Order: sequence, then C-alpha cells, then structure tokens
Amino acid sequence: MSEATPTLSPYEREALKQINAWRSPSAAWYSKLSSAAAVAWNDLTDLARRIPGIEWTIENVVTGLLDLTNEITQDSVWTDAVFKDFRNSGHDVNSHDDIAALDLEHVDSVVEGLKRKYTALAAAEGTATGLAGLAGIVPDLIALVSINLRAAGEYATYCGFDISAPEERLYAFEMLNYVAHPSNKAKEFTFAPAMRVASRAARIQSMQTLEQLGLSAALQRAAKALGLKLTGAKLAQVVPVAGAVVGGGFNAYYTSNVCTTAYNLYRERFLVTKYGEDVVSNA
Repeated sequence: MSEATPTLSPYEREALKQINAWRSPSAAWYSKLSSAAAVAWNDLTDLARRIPGIEWTIENVVTGLLDLTNEITQDSVWTDAVFKDFRNSGHDVNSHDDIAALDLEHVDSVVEGLKRKYTALAAAEGTATGLAGLAGIVPDLIALVSINLRAAGEYATYCGFDISAPEERLYAFEMLNYVAHPSNKAKEFTFAPAMRVASRAARIQSMQTLEQLGLSAALQRAAKALGLKLTGAKLAQVVPVAGAVVGGGFNAYYTSNVCTTAYNLYRERFLVTKYGEDVVSNA
C-alpha cells in the first residue's frame, strides 16, 4: 500500500495565501508611494557614488566589515535557546529536523514578537549613532546590518534552517540586499532566480560543491551592493540632530521590512521543505 501524499493543513493553506498576497501587492496608493521612495533612494545612492573616496570605502572597509559581521552575527543566534522555546510551548524539539515536522501554526506561535523586538532595537541604535552625523554613518551601517542579520538568523532557525551553514548565511545576506533595493520591475525579475539558487545551495552539503558555486564571491558582491545602497540612504544623517531622527526612522523602516521579508520567505521555505515545491505551488 502506497504512503499517502502529505497535504497542507488548513492553517498552512491560509498562510500560503498570505505569502502569495505579500509577493504580489495590489497596485494601490501604497505601491505608488513605494515607487516614489524607490526613486528618492536611487537618487541618494547615485549621489553616494559621486562622493570622493566612497567606492574605496565600500570596497576596502564596509565590505570587509559586513563579511565579518555576517560571521559574528549568525554565530550569535542561540540555536539551543530556539529549541528550548519550542519545548516550553509543548513541542518535543531538539533538532532542526524536529522543527520541520511541526505544523506551521506551531512555528508561527513561537516566532511571534520578533519583528517588534528587532525594529525597536534598530530604531534605538540609529537614533544614537545618527547624532554623530557623517562620522556615525559607517558604524551605524555595520550595527544595522548586524541587527538585521541576527533577525534573519532567528527567523531561519525558528523555521528549521541551520544558519551556521555558509549557504544559509548567503541566503540571509541576499535577503538584506533585496530589501535594500526599493521595489521595481527589475528587482522583481532578478531577485527570484537569485533566491532559487541560494535555496538550492542550502540543500547541498559538500563544501567543495559550495566553493564551486562561488558562494564566497557572491557574499562579497552582496556585501558591497548592500553597503553602497545603505550608505546612499544614510546621507541625510550628515546634518547633526536631524540625523538622529533620520537614522532612527530609517533603521526602523528597513528592519521592519527585513523582518516581514524573512517571516514570509522562511515560512515559504519551511512549507516547500516539508511538502515539496509541487504541493506548495499547486495549493
């Protein structure tokens, strides 16, 4: 007798509808506002490129620090503490595989509150370093990336993915880079293939294969692009006092978007891992 094909629970089916709605927002006033924000952000990024020495800074300082930050931040995600959270909620979880066997409803009940925590943390950090004006941009950028990599790492771990794996760190970095590029058609076209490649790489265990995929080089490229994009958005901080408001507000905005993106993408990957791409795509 053949084994029955696994099916989505009612909660998981509804969650997929919500994820699909997030992926395809309606062309309402919010979309128009996002387009205007994208134009302004792109203008700031172009301005950043014209600042003497900014490319050198991105290449030789920011990129290296972001790479280091990625290593340090993901190591700070306490996997055992995540497992304990599940056990405290009544689930027998001692490994990533144990999480994968749960219903998404159980995962969501434990994940609740992460977005609020990290958005508040990023806002406080941005306000503090924003007071320093131009001198505060680089340390603020590094702190902001650290906070958001930690947030992505927690979402990944709660959804059963091992964030200590280098391919998962690339996936998290690509996610931050994606959020740093305001919505436009080009981004929608280029992001999906990149995420599929990272998702496939996340299932490969051979380090030799991972090196052949060029994950290290890809991480460096993502770090440079992210550093330049965030630096452009931070240029308003060169005005003392006003910079504190801009820094705190932007950090909260960016982190909120990162958390929303991580929440949807990792939950989607959780369902794909559990049921397969065909089951999820046909739901």
